[in-house]
Parts: sequence; C-alpha cells; structure tokens
Amino acid sequence: MLPPDLPLLVVALGGNALSPPAGDQGYAAERAAAAVAARQLAALAAQGHRLLVVHGNGPQVGRLLGDEADTAHLDIHVAQTQGELGYLLAEALEHASGSATVALVTRALVDPADPAFEHPTKPVGPLLGTRPSGPAVQLAGGWRRTVASPYPLAVVEERAIATLLGEQHVIAGGGGGIALARTAQGSLGLAGVIDKDWMAARLAVAYQAQALVFATNVAGVEDGHGSPQARLRERLSVAEARALLDAGVLGAGSMAPKVESAATFVSATGRPALILHSDALARALDTTPPGTLIVP
Repeated sequence: MLPPDLPLLVVALGGNALSPPAGDQGYAAERAAAAVAARQLAALAAQGHRLLVVHGNGPQVGRLLGDEADTAHLDIHVAQTQGELGYLLAEALEHASGSATVALVTRALVDPADPAFEHPTKPVGPLLGTRPSGPAVQLAGGWRRTVASPYPLAVVEERAIATLLGEQHVIAGGGGGIALARTAQGSLGLAGVIDKDWMAARLAVAYQAQALVFATNVAGVEDGHGSPQARLRERLSVAEARALLDAGVLGAGSMAPKVESAATFVSATGRPALILHSDALARALDTTPPGTLIVP
C-alpha cells in the first residue's frame, strides 16, 4: 500500500513505446517493451510519487483489426487492448517499483453528435493496398481507414480510479477510453478513438495532479520538425503553446493533441506539463528535464 500523502504524477505513455520500432507485433516483444517502460516509470515513483498511467494502443488495435481493418467492433478491440497492455504494465510496474499496481478497463462518454463523427480523421488498422469502403486516407504506399476522434465528456470510472489511487499505482484510460454514448436503450459502443492525451489531461485536472508528462517518440516540440534546421523548444508558456496550435504548425494526430492537452492542464491547475521522448521518461522530474516544459 502506498503512503496516503504521495503527490500524483500522470503519465501519458505513447502506444509506440509499447511496440518496438522495427514493427515486431509479437507478444514477447511487447512484454519486453512494457518492462522497459515500467523501469522508467518506477524511477519516477521512487522519487516519491504515485502514478496514474494512461497508455496508447494504436499498434495493438491495428493488429486486432486485421487485414480488412473492419471497425464494426472497434469498442471491443479498445477494451481488449486495455486489458492486454494494462496487464503487462501493471505486472511490470509492480515488479519494478515494489508497489501495488492495478489496471482498470475504462469507459468514456462522448457526444454522438460530436462533429468528429462527421469528419473521421483518425487512421486505424494496417496499410491497405486498395482504397477501402468508407472513410479512408491515402498515405505513402497505400490507404488506411479513418474513424472519428471524439472528445471525452465524462469518464465512467472516474470515482473508482480516485479510490484506487489512494493505495496503489493505477493504469487506466488506455487508448483514451472506450468511446460510449448513452441512449434510451442503454450504452452504445461507437467506432471512435479518443485521443489518450485528452484523457490524460482530463484525469490530471480532475485529480489535481502535481504534473502531467507526455512520453512520445520525439524529443519534444520542435520548430521546423522533420527538417535539418529543427530546433527543440525547451520551454513554452500556455500563450505560446496556443499560438502554435492556432498557427496549425503542429501535427494534427501527433503533437497537436499533446500541446493542447498540456495547455489545458497547465491553465486549469497552474502546474507544469512536460513533453519528452519516452527514452528519457525517467528524467522527467529532473530540475532541468529534457523535452519541452509547458508552464503558465
């Protein structure tokens, strides 16, 4: 059992951190990747924090969708990967930290009238050789199906997560949560993928976390990202972060939601957020951390 007065650190762990760069989707490789991530998380816990980890699941959902990328039961696939990755991370973090850790399948309520459902932009599943039926986007080498990315209005398990955090580290909100709509007939699972960064920020605000950390596959926010002149922005104010979002210079499906979520958290709490490479996660609490620090 964790001491009751430990400050909370929320970590949004990118799905690619749990899937080796070479694209090996085998379970052995995934288990090894979870162990690496857990050792870094344990290093943060050892500095006197309780952890709430919100992980991505894009590569894992893609594997379950199969070659046809049928999204009819996407809600079930999100739940399956929450169990899969939650189990691996909970076991690895409990072993690495010596502290109790629990994983919780998490549901998020969304508005079925969210404009995102009219303009599905989130690529899911494998690269296809021919254009599939329904919404899709053409990329180098083929096509990928696209689904909506609605905003989470409420988290069904929010009180349960708070209770669990009283005694242990928690893995929750995986893949952004299972997208549900409440109807007169009951709950309806939707073919949508909630951004896990939005979910992490929502929970971090709800629980007044000491800090919010986004671990991803790049060093942080860069001017001229992808060019030889790329330069890391080591520090951003909320105003500067929102100016970058307004200018549309950040990747819509990658860096933009992280910066948006970071700005939301910092504005609501007055506490810092950090975007850094997952390899440097253990250094997130350094006096001068690597990556991009977002401050009021």
